[in-house]
Amino acid sequence: MKLTAALLLLWLTTVDCRAQQQLANLTATPNRPTVTNTAETTQFGVLEIEFGISSAARQQSLQGLLKFGLLREVELDWAGNPWQHDASVHYVGVSDNYAGFRWRFLRQAKRQPTLTVEYSAKFPTAGPVEGSGEADHIVTLLVSKDLPKRFHVDANLGYAWLGHPGGGFNHNWLPTSTLAYSLTQKWQLAMEFSAATRANATTPAVTQNLWAVSYTLRPRLVLDSAVQFRVTGNVPRVVYLAGFTYSIADLYHRRR
Repeated sequence: MKLTAALLLLWLTTVDCRAQQQLANLTATPNRPTVTNTAETTQFGVLEIEFGISSAARQQSLQGLLKFGLLREVELDWAGNPWQHDASVHYVGVSDNYAGFRWRFLRQAKRQPTLTVEYSAKFPTAGPVEGSGEADHIVTLLVSKDLPKRFHVDANLGYAWLGHPGGGFNHNWLPTSTLAYSLTQKWQLAMEFSAATRANATTPAVTQNLWAVSYTLRPRLVLDSAVQFRVTGNVPRVVYLAGFTYSIADLYHRRR
């Protein structure tokens, strides 16, 4: 009996050590709080969440993104706001939801960036009050590269098919770029310009500028905050953002 208890205790200790080692090796891959997304994908087998708040003078929302590293180079995404308020149209409810995937087809090396292609489809869960009430499709090329002297650049170029009532699509381009600088291993600053070209007569072009700071509390948990300013277009003049990125678990239970 004592031998059985000792073996059981040894087994539990071993399992706990392996679990702690797996947790320690999880590393978050944040996209937020910038509009620009990183070309890096979520770790293989890891389920990760990004969540935060957005607040402007007449618009507030809770923002969520769930990511899963399905394969070494393929990530699945589900994004949406579980709650949002827009005083300009007297709307309180959920946002449209987006589902899609990313495929990283080139990894970063000394003379080459990380390159990823992303596809995303919009489900009009907010209806025609807060959105168009129609399905959209977006294809994006994502580029990321570490630069000398602790700088890092991310750039995206998206093309959107925007559904509208009566059938057919409007189209626009979605260029964004972010330059980040690591103050220390934990603190990082970032500056971004993002834009959307004119889609139709009622949807003019938009340009915005964002300044962000992030802090890596643990490798698997990154906190962030940002302020976004309108440059041109029919968007809020100032938006405040704050949130986090957290690697929940390795669903494949692989030793890293």
